[in-house]
Amino acid sequence: MVHLSFGHSFAELVALILLPGLAFYLLNKKKAGARRNEEDADTGAPGSMTPPTEANSDGSSSFPTETNDGGSTSSPMETNNGASSSSPTETNNSASSSSTATTGNRYEVFLSFRGPDTRYGFTSHLYKGLHDAGIDTFRDEEELPQGEDIGPEILAAITKSQILIPILSEGYGTSSWCLNELAQIMKCKNDNGQMVLPVFYKVKAADVGHQIGNFGKAFHEREERLLERPSFDRTSLEKWKKALGEVSTLKGYEADG
Repeated sequence: MVHLSFGHSFAELVALILLPGLAFYLLNKKKAGARRNEEDADTGAPGSMTPPTEANSDGSSSFPTETNDGGSTSSPMETNNGASSSSPTETNNSASSSSTATTGNRYEVFLSFRGPDTRYGFTSHLYKGLHDAGIDTFRDEEELPQGEDIGPEILAAITKSQILIPILSEGYGTSSWCLNELAQIMKCKNDNGQMVLPVFYKVKAADVGHQIGNFGKAFHEREERLLERPSFDRTSLEKWKKALGEVSTLKGYEADG
C-alpha cells in the first residue's frame, strides 16, 4: 500500500506517483496493439483489412450504410431503430462524461467517487492531472444522480475502460449508486481482467473491507435505513459487501488528506 501525505499539492504527487505508472501501462498496451496490427497487415489477416467504401456521385467515397427497419439508412454511429447512439463525449439525462476522446471506443480510465466527499478537491485534481497527461478519463458529472441504479451509459463506460479507479471515501458506502458502480468494477476485473487501482481517501483499506471505523459507521447507518424499506432487495447488501471486501485486498493508494 502506498501512503500519500500532502506536504505538496496533490497535482504534484499525482505527477510523481500515479501518472507515470498509468502512462507506462497504457503505452505498452498501445505498442502491443500496434504490433498486432503490423503482424495482421503482414500476414493478410482479416483484421487488417479496411472497410470497403462506396463512391458518391461527386466522386468522393463514403462508408457503407445499413438499412434500418423503416427502410432508411444510417451511418455506423446510428442504431437500427432509427435513433442515433451518443458518442462518448455526448451527454444524456442521467449521466455525462468529461472525456473529450477515446481510444478505440474505450476510455483509458474510469473514476468512481462520492461527489460530496471529493468532487471539488481530490477527484478534481486527479482528473485534471490525468487529462493534462493526455489520458482519456470518464467521470460522472451528475452531482446527485436520479435514482440508485446506475444507467446503461455508466455500465458501458466501466466495461469499456482499461483502468478503473474507485476513490473510497467515508461517504462512499452511503451511496447505492457508488456501491453499484463498485460491484460492476469488481465484476469487470474478475471477468475481463481490467485493472483496478483503488484510492483510499481518509479511510483505511481494512475499514472498507470489514465495514468498520468511520467508513463502517456511515455504511451501517445507511444499511439500517435501506432495510426499513419493504421494497429493498437484501441481496444488494451482500453484493456490495463482497465488492468492498475484494477491493480492500488490492494494492492501492492511501491518501490521508
